Amino acid sequence: MTKRTQVLMAFNHAGGAAKTSTVRDVGYDLAQRGFKVLLIDLDPQANLSQWLGQGKAELEESVKNSLEHYTPLPEPTEVHGMSLIPSHLELSYTDMALGGYPNAEGRLRRAVDQLREEGTYDFILLDPPPSLGKLTANAANAADWVIVPIPARYKGIVALRGVQRMLEQYGYTNPNLRIALYVITQMDNTSHAKEAVEVYQEALGDQLAGLITHRPAVYNRCQPEGRPVGAIAADAEAKEEIRLLVDQLLSRIGAGA
Repeated sequence: MTKRTQVLMAFNHAGGAAKTSTVRDVGYDLAQRGFKVLLIDLDPQANLSQWLGQGKAELEESVKNSLEHYTPLPEPTEVHGMSLIPSHLELSYTDMALGGYPNAEGRLRRAVDQLREEGTYDFILLDPPPSLGKLTANAANAADWVIVPIPARYKGIVALRGVQRMLEQYGYTNPNLRIALYVITQMDNTSHAKEAVEVYQEALGDQLAGLITHRPAVYNRCQPEGRPVGAIAADAEAKEEIRLLVDQLLSRIGAGA
């Protein structure tokens, strides 16, 4: 077991990098290893909630009141061996409203720190929007570690410098925030993808993890079924990729299985 609650956020300001599926599948694998895992969906699009079969949550089940009124986090829903605080479309209004509040970017940390003190969870995984608003800033100020999914595409290479620059900015308000891993996602057998990986390897060195293969048949099935990759028994290779990624993650952050 971990010695303390580890809080991780997944972040890439470019959409379509497999940020949400990484949170879902890493969380599930950790739970299968016996860890107590809480997922917090901060993205108003609520993809994480929908992809776990919780797309019809009420607004009060989300982090809205914790962010706006400093209330404790709501009671989570139990799904696939994990706990989930779902999101809601109206969190987009909370994102805008927080700009007029004092301590606009530190409110989630207060609620998360309460969970740390209680010691209920080994891991808390945060899924903020792919944007630089107040919801993402709250996640960055509450987290210990960042997982950065980067697609094996030209757009991932282009976005890499911007991602690193934004993470440096978040480090000014949360000096304890560190990169856990950059995860290569959407890998395929094309020369372009292989060239992208070479660029990442040169730029990132031992911070690089993956590869998570582009598997439309698997990932497109997960979403409507509301199940993580690891819960689909038919694809052993996809599950093994996630398992190896979590092995790397645990090694990187110093948490034992």
